[in-house]
Amino acid sequence: MKRFGQIILIIMFLSIIFIIPMLTKLQKNQAISQFENRKLAEAPVFTETSLLNGEYFGKWETYLSDHIYGRNAWIKNYITMNMLVLGKEKLNDIVIGKKGFLLPFLNYDDKYYSINKEENLSKMAEQLKELQDKLAQKGGSFYFVGVPSQASYHKEEYPKQLQISNNLMYKTEQLLFDKLDQLDVSYINMNNVFRNKPEIEYYYKTDHHYNFEGAYATYYEIIKTVKQKVDQRVQPPLEKADLDIVTLPNPFGGSRNRQIYYMFPTQEKIKIAYPKNKIPYEKFNNGKPDNKLYYLSENKAAMINYGVYMGGDWAETVIKTNNDMLPNLLVFGDSFTNAIEPLLYNHFNETRILDLRYYDKMSLYEYIDKYKPDIVLMLRDDLNYGNLEGNGSFKGKNIKN
Repeated sequence: MKRFGQIILIIMFLSIIFIIPMLTKLQKNQAISQFENRKLAEAPVFTETSLLNGEYFGKWETYLSDHIYGRNAWIKNYITMNMLVLGKEKLNDIVIGKKGFLLPFLNYDDKYYSINKEENLSKMAEQLKELQDKLAQKGGSFYFVGVPSQASYHKEEYPKQLQISNNLMYKTEQLLFDKLDQLDVSYINMNNVFRNKPEIEYYYKTDHHYNFEGAYATYYEIIKTVKQKVDQRVQPPLEKADLDIVTLPNPFGGSRNRQIYYMFPTQEKIKIAYPKNKIPYEKFNNGKPDNKLYYLSENKAAMINYGVYMGGDWAETVIKTNNDMLPNLLVFGDSFTNAIEPLLYNHFNETRILDLRYYDKMSLYEYIDKYKPDIVLMLRDDLNYGNLEGNGSFKGKNIKN
């Protein structure tokens, strides 16, 4: 009987060794991992060179690791065990912080330390000064809008042993805004605005973006500042009483939670808002008509994410109210602009939004020369203040010839 049991174990072991790779090869492969937000490895192509230098078998190892049968289930079980049984505070570069916040793990080798070197922050400030001066020569106005990232605004929620990133977050803001003050660049620091009302929660706990409260406060401060200091034609910001605010019933899939396969329990919901006094508009994404401001699912049980706002990131969005009594606005920035766009356009004749990570038809300066906006805003989160690529490249490194 003992020998029979050993034989069964051997058979089971050999079955796992041979059957799982076979199932892995037979199943339909996914090109992209939505959880890890990256391309998955493709099956390697055999060549004599790759065989001799060992590359062929190395690529097979990577391929099998990315596509092993039941991979997502294996990883979910691994995360659950580490989170609930072993009580680990760091999983897949996500830190389980205090008060239920999921935060990014940042160390001194992290890309953000390289991005936010003092040299880069100084160069960014000088670029903003140059942009402001060129706009002033054309009769236009410029404001830099700085938004704290979820990680920096809630840096105190990191477990004590993982607070090595605090120095980065304190210094980045101070260095940039001190330089902007020296150069007399107009700016709005939303960290100061948020800190004035600490009783309000401005961020999702399981996503790196601000929530509706954070987006609304940013919109409100922008319009208030523009009306007071730039152009009296702009109507005052919409009060919450002027809005129909809707809490969507769908479960929320935050970007931080996605990295740990949505295994962290959350009751967070997305809020959206419509002005009660609706203004007619035309909207275009990358030149194609599309009047949606919010991209909603008909299935109320379907998981939704921050992409509800404006359908995610677009290279170019144009919203026209066709009221030439109002000024024209250009906003450029990363995904933090998305959640304020459905309210922002109400105050302008034409609102143009660029994401220079994707827009490649012309440089920012060429775009300004062509469309001649009255007001230009750059909106960026503090982990990217010193990032000179994408929306930090005003002269068009990514332009297609």
